[in-house]
Amino acid sequence: MPVVTVFLYVIACVICGLMGRKTAFGFLGHFLLALVVTPIIDALAQLAGRPRREIREQIDKMSEK
Repeated sequence: MPVVTVFLYVIACVICGLMGRKTAFGFLGHFLLALVVTPIIDALAQLAGRPRREIREQIDKMSEK
């Protein structure tokens, strides 16, 4: 049973990493943060975080039009 729990925890961390791949931390940063802390805390960090510079520039270009 503990193996299943660890597997589900790692899957949740991978999902957090995938959700955060377009942020300033990127996939690896959010994956490691979720692994060390918890996926729930990482999800809150993603809400407070900001998008990557390239995405912010695209948003600025779109708003200028």
